[in-house]
Amino acid sequence: MAGRTRKFNPVLSEQDKATLEKIVSSRTEEIRKVQRAKMILLAASGSSNTDIANNLGISRPVVNKIIKRFSSAGVQAALEDAARPGRPKELDPEQQTWIISLACSKPRELPDGPALELWTLSALTNYVRSHCKEHGFDRLESVAASTIWYLLNKSEIKPHRIRYYLEKKDEQFEAKAKEVLLLYKKIEWITQLAKKYDDPEEEITLVNQEVFISYDEKPGIQAVENKHKDRNPKPGKGFVRRDYEYIRHGIVSLLAGIDLLTGKVHSIVCESHKSSDFIDFLRMLDKTYPEGLVINIILDNHSAHRSRETMNYLATHPNRFKFTFTPKHASWLNLIESFFGKMARTCLRGLRVRSKEELVNHINRWIMQVNAEPVRSTAGNGSLKTSSPYLLN
Repeated sequence: MAGRTRKFNPVLSEQDKATLEKIVSSRTEEIRKVQRAKMILLAASGSSNTDIANNLGISRPVVNKIIKRFSSAGVQAALEDAARPGRPKELDPEQQTWIISLACSKPRELPDGPALELWTLSALTNYVRSHCKEHGFDRLESVAASTIWYLLNKSEIKPHRIRYYLEKKDEQFEAKAKEVLLLYKKIEWITQLAKKYDDPEEEITLVNQEVFISYDEKPGIQAVENKHKDRNPKPGKGFVRRDYEYIRHGIVSLLAGIDLLTGKVHSIVCESHKSSDFIDFLRMLDKTYPEGLVINIILDNHSAHRSRETMNYLATHPNRFKFTFTPKHASWLNLIESFFGKMARTCLRGLRVRSKEELVNHINRWIMQVNAEPVRSTAGNGSLKTSSPYLLN
């Protein structure tokens, strides 16, 4: 009976007591440590091992072990698990280095490697097991997949994942970026200057000295029809239900440009986006704006924009169009991309049509609604903002 009600009053220093109380009040500490800290504090307050066990809902032998460990080795030893004897670490430094080198290589480029572009954990484990003897690592013949996973995780290597980056391929990137951004700055300056005039006609005369168009194509817009009818939302089922099957009717391309001074969107919907389609768009702009105005167009480096056919058309309209090309892989500098993003989120989101013609009509109707309440882009409203270091403030 005396053994079951044994009391042991450990002597705690102020520092040890503060450490234990901090662990007990922590919300992120391990439960194991919190329980052991409570055991020691209760024992120091005079509670018996039996009372501590009943209070914490654990067995008395566990309490005996922790309190005994504290009395012989101190607070840290009582809080941590004692080292256990067992088999040595499975991977020595040479083995770890070899496995990491495999993980950092393409599977299909290794001798007898699997026909994979990226490693899977099972493929890497199987390769290590089947080729370890060739490198003198016989013990790896039975290596566990979890062991390899822990090694890769510790080394922060994820050979099964891809993170994309953008190679800077345009040697004239800075010069081209400055040209585009200075054009936006010019638009902002024109808009701010026009606001100083009270006479609307005088303002229009000033603003219309030049035209500024942000242009691009949005290809591959799919005309997709439901095979089975959608089910509209109902109380308790507040979402549209749609069958997975659908019918394809083909694709169309949208060629669009935003007038950065007025906010108006010019557009044509085509079967493709070839040079002839781009020239049709230029013809539309030529008919829209009065003669004598220079039409500045910001656009990317698509082959149709530089083709011989396009150049021949421009030669028949000298001084009418001025192209400003964004740097390669820098479409984010073109403000039309924001318009296409809005279109994808609104006009095209979840769209189902019965034909390609219905898709074309839907797009044209949406653009008409946009033009009914045009919104000037940030390049033309006096508040152009960019994180680019090339924009002159």
